[in-house]
Amino acid sequence: MTILNFQGSDKPTIGVEIEFQLLDPTTLDLIPNSDDLLKRCQENNIERVKAEIHQSMIEVDSEISIDVKECRNYLRKRIVAVDAIAQDLGIQIAATATHPFQQWAERLITNQDRYQTLHEKFQWLARRMNVYGLHVHIGVRSGERALAVSHYLNRYLPHLLALSANSPFWQGLDTGMQSSRVNILEAFPFAGLPQNILDWQEFEHYYMTLERAGAIGSLKDLYWYIRPNIAFGTLEVRICDAMSSLSETMAVVALVQCLVVWIEENLLDSPIKLWNKEQFWIAPENQWVAARDGLEAAIITDLKGTRQKISDGILELIPLLSPLAQRLNCLEELEYIKTMIDRGNGATRQRDIYQKSRSLKEVVKYSVSELQASLCADF
Repeated sequence: MTILNFQGSDKPTIGVEIEFQLLDPTTLDLIPNSDDLLKRCQENNIERVKAEIHQSMIEVDSEISIDVKECRNYLRKRIVAVDAIAQDLGIQIAATATHPFQQWAERLITNQDRYQTLHEKFQWLARRMNVYGLHVHIGVRSGERALAVSHYLNRYLPHLLALSANSPFWQGLDTGMQSSRVNILEAFPFAGLPQNILDWQEFEHYYMTLERAGAIGSLKDLYWYIRPNIAFGTLEVRICDAMSSLSETMAVVALVQCLVVWIEENLLDSPIKLWNKEQFWIAPENQWVAARDGLEAAIITDLKGTRQKISDGILELIPLLSPLAQRLNCLEELEYIKTMIDRGNGATRQRDIYQKSRSLKEVVKYSVSELQASLCADF
């Protein structure tokens, strides 16, 4: 008997969720004004804008999209509309995975039952979780296929993290990481890399065990970096930092979609086993070096310990995936990843701004301006 009904999709549809910071335009610190912003959005019939765990953040979602270009169009229109309302309320919005100098102890939990319950359960961990991510949903046919794809996609999670890494600063300090966000998230139980679960029946057993024991209330409480989403019928990739540029965001979305489709069409039925339990054992090391070193990370590529610079691995993927990207109507976005590698990820650019200005406020200003510029760009 099926316990978890996965609402599958026959096409690799796309859905995107981006978490944004709400800023005081004078101090550039976070401001707890999400209630006012969300109320005004509702009055203006702007849908798919949601509260998040803290009152200084919101989430903006796309509609279900047939390709990356349609998804970008949905997101850009919505973000522009939200930004206009925010400015009218004296709020600026920005997208970096951590705010460079905010103090988490000052954050206010959103007054909704789910978030108050999380606060009650996790205490200071919930207050500290002032981090901002990008979640990408790709439609897959079944829960079984979603799990199988996730097994192969595990090896590329470090690539996605390195490209998107955008959280080097935390509470006014340089963390030494390119993505400190993932370190903060991993303090939670049932967070981080997924369990090595082989089939849907085992996944249902895992879920029911935790649910009966009261460890989780729903699948939303599994904060894995990649997980099946039964309600949407998608594979949800959650490892990415929020990026300041919409163009960079959509390039990473294109890469995620291409990888999911490539794996499903070419690898799942291959007699060659490309992922095994030993590779699960080394996955934490690869994620760690990607979080610390970003595109300069040297990740393990085989069980002999061979390592490859992660940016080189990404550049090898682009020609491999290009024919598929052409078919999926996202070749331009996939090719933009080369530009991202040339200019460095968001963490690198944040550090460059700080080295030149010695001011974390200038870092925030740069992130705000980068988002605004990308909303005006053709791509």
